[in-house]
Amino acid sequence: MRPMYETQRDRDNEQSIASVIEREFNCQLTKMPIKMALDYMATRNGSAVAFVEVKRRKTPMQQYPTYMLSLHKVMMANALSMATRLPCFLAVQWSDAVGICRLPAPSMDIRMGGTTRRNDAQDIEPVAYFDVNGFTVVGVSEPHERSA
Repeated sequence: MRPMYETQRDRDNEQSIASVIEREFNCQLTKMPIKMALDYMATRNGSAVAFVEVKRRKTPMQQYPTYMLSLHKVMMANALSMATRLPCFLAVQWSDAVGICRLPAPSMDIRMGGTTRRNDAQDIEPVAYFDVNGFTVVGVSEPHERSA
């Protein structure tokens, strides 16, 4: 069993991003259980319209040419889309912008990658790199606390 790294601060950060998505797309985001792999289900008038994975980064959007996401998340998004015929999205809040793109993206670069900051060997895994220019900017970020 892997340790749970998500903190209350992480959940609060997710909710602030969810609020931007709700306003921009006139929907309501409901937090999903961890077993669903993606963070939120978007509904409009009570019916599901999409699924959304949200992330927050402390760097400016254009600091790196790509955004890295676990291939497992991409695979789960694809499975959700196939099972429900609903789209899945990745929403990222950088230090200067909030952007959104489709999951899976039309083009992704698949490699081994991950993070070493937690000293957990399971954090190195197949990942998908998305071109940051493939994200649609849907908001400007407000200052936030340091988070990964």
